[in-house]
Amino acid sequence: MPRMPTPLHRRALLVGAAGTLAAPAAIRAQNVERLKLLLDWGWLPYHSTFFLAQEKGYFRDAGVEVEVEQGRGSNTTAIVVGQRGFDMGHINTTNVAAAIARGVPLKSVALYQHRTSASFVGIKGRVRLSSPESLRNIKIGSTPGGSDGLSLSVFRRANRIPENALNIISLDASAKTAALLTGQVDCVSGDSHAYRAIVQGAGFEPEVMELASFGVPLLGFGFAANEQAIREKPEAIRRTLVAVKRAMADQAADTDAACALIKSKVQVAGNQAQCVNYARGLQALSQPPADADWGRASEAEWRALVDTLTAVGEIRQQRPLDAYYTNDFVPA
Repeated sequence: MPRMPTPLHRRALLVGAAGTLAAPAAIRAQNVERLKLLLDWGWLPYHSTFFLAQEKGYFRDAGVEVEVEQGRGSNTTAIVVGQRGFDMGHINTTNVAAAIARGVPLKSVALYQHRTSASFVGIKGRVRLSSPESLRNIKIGSTPGGSDGLSLSVFRRANRIPENALNIISLDASAKTAALLTGQVDCVSGDSHAYRAIVQGAGFEPEVMELASFGVPLLGFGFAANEQAIREKPEAIRRTLVAVKRAMADQAADTDAACALIKSKVQVAGNQAQCVNYARGLQALSQPPADADWGRASEAEWRALVDTLTAVGEIRQQRPLDAYYTNDFVPA
């Protein structure tokens, strides 16, 4: 994982997003809705969306003042947002479902990555990743618990792989990159958009096996809000998503400029080319922001997710699907 930024860098976006949305104070008091948003992780290339929304005045145009702060992983973001520390989170939707199942008062309000980026990633020429069988007899670096452990559990079940059939090397998230590049492991489990960029940045060609192609119906990034914010700040949620959708379209249209912007504001690991590759990798797995149905989730994909999480023991108490998600806030 990229190195976490300092508190100074955290403050940079808070000031940029909340303090300089330049409408006169009287107008702000009358018309501007305020919302606090927690990210999934520390500054990463795709977070340039939020800088674009501020820099181009999209938050202002939508009539919303947004405070944005870095996160510590989607599991933590789900809990903190559910506890009303923030109104809304940019978050992995699978983590949202698992949190709701545990009783966290949270609901998904937009989904733009309908296909998980969970993958096995190696270096072409060192390993061949073509099927579940190709994973046998190689060393796989993986971080226990969290989304890594969950995706592996679902993958094993979907492909009928006994738990002891794979050689899983437990590694801290920060150690996986070095272990892969130095050959201590043959591949790692993790998000394809992240590890593709890392491997390419090191001068190698990535070998990628996406779990979604082998029976893993987990969902990726979107936005979730706590139940109180949904009741008390529905317009702030809608307006924020309108601004974010506009900014995502700009990021997709000119990823170089988006990366240059975020790198000028805060510390982001890697060089400009790595930033661009990282952001484009996620874009390739995401619903285009120009799509009229951007952000809209389907009953079928939520049913598949809930059934899958139930099968692996992540969900133990059945709830109606509308307890997990709503499309009421998706931009028209």
